[in-house]
Order: sequence, then C-alpha cells, then structure tokens
Amino acid sequence: MGSNLVRDTLMAAAIITAGALAFVNREAIYEIVGVHPADVIEAKNQRENSDQIAIVNEPENPPLSGSAASIRKATDGQFWTEARVNSTTVKFLVDTGASVVALTPADALKAGFQPRDLVYNAPVNTAAGQIMAASIELDIIKVGGVMVRDVRGIVIPDGLSHSLLGMSFLGELQKVEATKSALILRQ
Repeated sequence: MGSNLVRDTLMAAAIITAGALAFVNREAIYEIVGVHPADVIEAKNQRENSDQIAIVNEPENPPLSGSAASIRKATDGQFWTEARVNSTTVKFLVDTGASVVALTPADALKAGFQPRDLVYNAPVNTAAGQIMAASIELDIIKVGGVMVRDVRGIVIPDGLSHSLLGMSFLGELQKVEATKSALILRQ
C-alpha cells in the first residue's frame, strides 16, 4: 500500500507541475495555438447576444437538492470553488488531472497543518526537477452539500500558486458532470 501512495503522490505532483507550468506559460501557449481567451469570450458574447435569450442572474454556485453542489465556470474557463477543509475555507481550482488534493503551504497552515510537523519525504518529479512533497490526510472537505472525510492530499512546498481539488476528493463522489457553464458534483 505504501508504494501505491508514493506512486500516486509522484503522479499527482507531475500532473500538478505540468498544470502549473502551463498556467505560468499560458501567454506563450496562446501565441503558439493562435487563440486568446479574450477572443473566445468576445465570440461567446456575440453568440449569446444573437440568440436573443433572456439571461437570469444566478448565484455564483447555485445550491442543488440533496448531496450535490454546482460549481460555475469562471471567465477564465476554469472551475474555481471555495471548500471547507477541516475548520477553514480554501479556494481551489478543480483539477481532474491531479491524482490527489494538493495544498499550498499557506492553505495547509490554515487547515491546521503546522509547518514543523510536515515531512517532505514524498519525491515528486516535475519539469524543473525532483521536489519533495509532504503527504497529509484531510479530515473533511466540503463543497456545497457534498462532504468527503479522510481525504488523501499533499503539500507542495514551492511553485503551486493555488490549491488543487484533485481526484482523491472527486473520485469519492457518485458523479462529476460537466456542462457548458457548470461542474455538478453528486454524492
């Protein structure tokens, strides 16, 4: 079981690093691909205006019945959400490509993990080389009406600009459904 945790941690770190590098270098990627977010937003606005559809103001993350949550797509095309982690609130980028939940050191501290208690002994390979991450277990993560206990996670010491809500949380749900405007989590 220990080797699976190390393998999963390494995979998560590699995915997180790739995502972070893509995020940091996004302008260069936009140039290579020839598509800029502003162009996409403008085209979407023109399409919406031409359809003559009435747009109703909705809450940012409208509640759903039962054990479910809706996370609205942000203007950057990503799914951002605030979640209760242990006894605090953490802002996450939902990342289905991350094997585990990954916290920044600041968010780990808010969630009750003291820096002196973290042991950075899980090797993680990144594009910039190998780093060490700290394996943790989160007592609870709650997004809207969806709550998961005993969630595996890691703390990445450097290079992570925001925490990632990965598959160690999402994989415990009955269904994760993406629509054009929202991500629906069902338990």
